Amino acid sequence: MKFREEGKQKQKPNIDMTPMIDVVFQLLIFFMLSATFVVQSSIQIEMPEAKGATNLEQKDLSVTLAYGTDGPDGKGKIYVDSQDILSMEELTRVLSEKAKDDPDIWLAIRSDARSDTGRLMEVMGIAKSVGMTKFQMVAQPDADDQ
Repeated sequence: MKFREEGKQKQKPNIDMTPMIDVVFQLLIFFMLSATFVVQSSIQIEMPEAKGATNLEQKDLSVTLAYGTDGPDGKGKIYVDSQDILSMEELTRVLSEKAKDDPDIWLAIRSDARSDTGRLMEVMGIAKSVGMTKFQMVAQPDADDQ
């Protein structure tokens, strides 16, 4: 007694991988796009706290004033975006070039909480002298505001 026909071959089951590849590809694109919107500085400073502080809404250029004993004035390093500035003349030159390229540039100044105000005012004066008029002082929200 034979139940199987002689001419038919047994088919092997297979799994269609196309839907899984589509989902993985879409997840990859999502994570690549969302990762580009994360704004995080690689320069570690102790941010000052301020009541009513909010996240940056607009920024074209950032100046970071770190705390320490090195840097152009012996009070800590200065960075324009992530570029290390070696002298106040270099800071003036870099800011002047940026102001010439875009007269309506927004300058965000990130100062360490331990830095003195005189240094901050000096950097703001340099920026003002080269023609920059739009400033933002960056701070983190006060612990009570969160």
